[in-house]
Amino acid sequence: MGNYEILRDLIQFNTAFDAQNKSIMEYIDEYLTKLGFMTKYCVDDDSQKLCLIASAGKEPDLGFVCHTDTVALGVNWKDYDAMDLTIDGDKLVGLGISDMKGGMAAVLEAVGKFDWRNAKNGLKLFFTFDEENNFTGIKTIVAKEPNIPQNIIIPTPTSLYPVIATKGLLKMSVLISGKEAHSSNPTKGINAVEKAVGFLGEVYTFNNRMKEEKNASFEIPYTTFNLGKIEGGVSLNRVPGNCSAYLEYRTIKIEHNRMIIDKIKELAEKYNGYVTIIDDVPPMSTFAESFIAEMEALTGNQRSSIAVVSDGNYLTDRSVVLLGPGPVTSGEKNEFISKFSYDSLVEMYAKLLKTKCF
Repeated sequence: MGNYEILRDLIQFNTAFDAQNKSIMEYIDEYLTKLGFMTKYCVDDDSQKLCLIASAGKEPDLGFVCHTDTVALGVNWKDYDAMDLTIDGDKLVGLGISDMKGGMAAVLEAVGKFDWRNAKNGLKLFFTFDEENNFTGIKTIVAKEPNIPQNIIIPTPTSLYPVIATKGLLKMSVLISGKEAHSSNPTKGINAVEKAVGFLGEVYTFNNRMKEEKNASFEIPYTTFNLGKIEGGVSLNRVPGNCSAYLEYRTIKIEHNRMIIDKIKELAEKYNGYVTIIDDVPPMSTFAESFIAEMEALTGNQRSSIAVVSDGNYLTDRSVVLLGPGPVTSGEKNEFISKFSYDSLVEMYAKLLKTKCF
């Protein structure tokens, strides 16, 4: 389409919490069908939200995975219209343009340069939903689509660096139980908040030991921890009967996920607590050296690693590289990417497609 028309169209769909999931999938479907792709929908049984799968050619060895949802619009967008594309000098501004409507538009613009009825080798495109929250879209794809290409590119914002490793994600809630009583006689109760303080003290001691194991490829080279939320008690004159703590880890190796779960369950039992696993996502590491080298040659940049979690973490048996525009402004007010990075990305993708598919 040119002149950033695809990018503008994608931004104008409100896909925060997948509000216009069906509409954006139908737009992409129509666009790709005209280019010669065969398309089909993959439906999540619980939410009835759609994923789109588009295929061209035979036995595709290369694929792209794009998520269509964005973060919610915050209150700080004041300088630009978040739901439309604004071109401000070298900036392309709009909600979700960094993560990942810019990268997704670059994929669509690049494939639009070819007539896929003439493709010699295949290509497969996947468009998912709910990446920003629970990864339901990619989970649906993995469960229902058996034919996923071996080599996958995900246009997550990376400032045009090929990212070959990402940290894992582990989210848990821990409910510590005590006994409620009136504060005039606290000896009749068991203070769940105090118990949670003791529990968390031991968690932090354990976390410090976890830091001793490092992976130098990450900017923060160890498994990190965030205590995201604590809830407990109802009023100052009541001994709290329950306290909930919400824990998040970004892990450098898959073994850490299991070690952490086992330790948190052990400590929770000691403090009369119950653990609920919210997310357990393994780290992503690509060891297919030929594919990595190809991406380095394509971009002119060396491989990199980042702490984000993407749909790629669920493609554990595939060679996955994250490659998208920059700068990385995901979730920020006045989210933007540069014209240079977007135009360069389109050229890179088009060059790759011509080499691999035609």
